Amino acid sequence: MAFDGEALKAQGLLFGAAPAGFDMEPFDPGDRDLASRAERGSCFLLSDSRFDYSGPEPVYTSRLVQKVTGRDGLQSAASIEVPFNPAFETLVIHKFRVWRDGVPREAATPAAFEVLRRELNLERAVYDGRATAHMIIPDVRVGDVVDTAFSIIGANPVLQDRLNVRARLQWSAPTVETRVTVLCTEDRPITVRRDGAAPEPEDSVSGGVRRLAWREVDAPPYRHEMDEPRWHVGFSQVHVAEVMSWAEVSDAFRHAYEPPRTLPPDLEAHVAALAGLASPSERAVAALACVQDGLRYHSIGFGVGGFRPREIDQIWATRYGDCKDASRLCVAILRRLGLEAAPALVNTATGFALNEATPNLTAFDHCIVRLVLDGRTWWLDPTLSSQGGALATLTPVRMGWALPLIEGATLEPMPDGEAPLVYEAVETWTFPQMAADPARLTLRTTYRDWRADDVRRWAANDSPAEMARILREPFEKDYGRLTVIEPLTIVDDAMANLITLEATFAVESALIPGPGEGNVRFASRDDVVGPSLGFIESPDRSAPIDMGSPRRLITRRLFNFPRHIEIQPWSVSESGPGARQQNTFRWLSDRQAEQVLSLDLMRRSIPASEAKDYFRFARKAVENNGVNFSLPVFKGRLGEERRHGGWGVWIWMLIFGAALVFSILKPG
Repeated sequence: MAFDGEALKAQGLLFGAAPAGFDMEPFDPGDRDLASRAERGSCFLLSDSRFDYSGPEPVYTSRLVQKVTGRDGLQSAASIEVPFNPAFETLVIHKFRVWRDGVPREAATPAAFEVLRRELNLERAVYDGRATAHMIIPDVRVGDVVDTAFSIIGANPVLQDRLNVRARLQWSAPTVETRVTVLCTEDRPITVRRDGAAPEPEDSVSGGVRRLAWREVDAPPYRHEMDEPRWHVGFSQVHVAEVMSWAEVSDAFRHAYEPPRTLPPDLEAHVAALAGLASPSERAVAALACVQDGLRYHSIGFGVGGFRPREIDQIWATRYGDCKDASRLCVAILRRLGLEAAPALVNTATGFALNEATPNLTAFDHCIVRLVLDGRTWWLDPTLSSQGGALATLTPVRMGWALPLIEGATLEPMPDGEAPLVYEAVETWTFPQMAADPARLTLRTTYRDWRADDVRRWAANDSPAEMARILREPFEKDYGRLTVIEPLTIVDDAMANLITLEATFAVESALIPGPGEGNVRFASRDDVVGPSLGFIESPDRSAPIDMGSPRRLITRRLFNFPRHIEIQPWSVSESGPGARQQNTFRWLSDRQAEQVLSLDLMRRSIPASEAKDYFRFARKAVENNGVNFSLPVFKGRLGEERRHGGWGVWIWMLIFGAALVFSILKPG
């Protein structure tokens, strides 16, 4: 495939005609009312994508036609950015035309373009060498039609020119027409997966080239719903891939992860020290900690580096690496310790649906470690830091499905298991005799599982004073100023993988006036239900609801009153799809009461068919998310009933006494 023009060639950018057979004719939307389809000042007329695997190297060609209908659409229509990787891809600009009143103007010239070396994932310490061809089209006005077309030639050689195409037929904004075409040699074995309402393709063969074509006209926009799982594909999409097995996917990568015969001398000495630990499980945890604590996350994925790890001596000498480097290093140490370990590929976004996916070389975005010990499989992530726990209490990796890089590999599940108790808070409130005085609050919170790891990481980076400030902030929003009485203490039971924070505060406004005269009120804050459910109800839910990892949370509140208060005990429970809530209040003694709120989330997602039942549960759970009560106040003292009439009670006693004496002395 040849293109004219050599400008900017050194940076991987060329100018030339579109590939033969690709439609570049002016697009006619017919008599449609485009203004009624506009969103954010723009209306998309045509999205046309072609993936050509019939030649010596893959060619992706894209054309987008949009009409500017309002000023908000000017910037997005006029600012063109095309990312590509010049290490193995060439970007060819075909046409960047602006149509005004039926007259076209070509805007794409070499002088108008810049090739920017801007890393898209720089904030995540990921460098992959990608570049961005950038251009601002001059003089774009409301009413103009902007028509852009380009091709990207080539692919990462690690992908072995395997056909693998994902293409959308339905967008989040109204689009008049969407076209997708896949070309490949007639004898190439491929499989087609259709998601959403994607139709069957037009399938034809000519001159030894097979052509699959899809065309969608006036498809409704797909609106992503709140809390929609990342693995869910509700929109129309097609996935065309070369037929292969998961074992072939594993074979494409596993040899690059093989440990070397010898390790760097200082690493070898460290491994020898680990070998002296008492049990295989202790050695496994120590090996994991060696990588987690000794390696800083930093990814340099130029060229094939985005798919293959570096050499062990480089990883150890630089003390940095990405997930591939960390996993290769961890496996090398584990195997040197005589343990059965292998790298494993996972997907952090779509991992829970991988078992339904078509095997392909780009199905994964992360690498972890699979350890087999005493017949049980353990999944370890060496890129994490500040993990606590013995092997049995270590936070397991929960990403759905994994592909171990071993011979004859197949997908293996990473089960969630039972919902762990990850959060247990105890609030001890001591109310003073005088209602206007500050209350005393002791806050003791125990974190387990991944929440313990999060807090451990937090404690490793922030001072106790800063942590205490962050802990008291949500309380201060509801209760006014909190003053430290006893500073924050941190107790880390690393082997059990639980960490406890405790501090005591004077709470300025725990009690507020009302309701009515002579009363004050206390209302707990919602630290469990709202933050965990956090839902936005929709009447016609079509997507599943993402619940996050299964977990249990408990808040226990102890109330110490200066005298007995009349509050009736209660116990309220609610249940819904995959969820359960319990809220109880009881008296422990004449002056001490306890309220316990628990929330169990037992499923990772709720199907759309159960959404109404879930929303019904969530509404009730929010209504019963804590405790509030009123306390009587008399002359500023808490818990005392107002004595109406002052001396009146004594007067009535005198009258009653006089009447009694009169009745006794009255003559018969």
